[in-house]
Amino acid sequence: TNEHYLSQRTRCCLRYGLSLEDEGLQALDELLIKSVSAPLDDDTDFTLAKIADEACLKEMPFYYAINHMQTQGLNEILVGQPTCQDLSARNLTGQLTGFIDLICEYQGRYYVMDYKSNWLSDYDHESMQSAMREHNYGLQYFIYSVVLHHYLKQRLPNYSYEEHFGGVRYLFLRGMDVEQPMQGVFVDKPSLEIIEGLSEVLSGEAN
Repeated sequence: TNEHYLSQRTRCCLRYGLSLEDEGLQALDELLIKSVSAPLDDDTDFTLAKIADEACLKEMPFYYAINHMQTQGLNEILVGQPTCQDLSARNLTGQLTGFIDLICEYQGRYYVMDYKSNWLSDYDHESMQSAMREHNYGLQYFIYSVVLHHYLKQRLPNYSYEEHFGGVRYLFLRGMDVEQPMQGVFVDKPSLEIIEGLSEVLSGEAN
């Protein structure tokens, strides 16, 4: 219910010391309710509000070992991807670490989700894609997809990428609206070929 999310908002504001006037609270409440109620796919039942807590991994940390990774290898695999920019030439070894905002399961498929608060003049596909490229969010979600792919391989019996990996949702919260389904929701599902190629580059196997 809306009351549940609004009570969560109150607790979070207290936790982080955020104090807002009535106008600010109203804007935050509207943003929150729209974002959890807006459809995340053509299936209008697929919303954040209807994903059970036990089907979610929130802010999941990951540690991915990289061994003499050539950034040029990433550029070659991701060439032509409209959400990615080329990386400068480097050789990297160590641990790739980060946090994924949300991994969730819905109807047997697993999704990478990331929240974005960017203000855009429009929240249609072209505008979101342009913002994704400008900030190189594409590279971010390709790496997140590799992480989830390996996570599922280790934990799901008879894992199949095509069957179990649902894809990526980047949620531009300011644009999401239940009255305009998919506005503010950027969707992609990388091919298995790209995911496996990135895995080889990150591990150094492709060099």
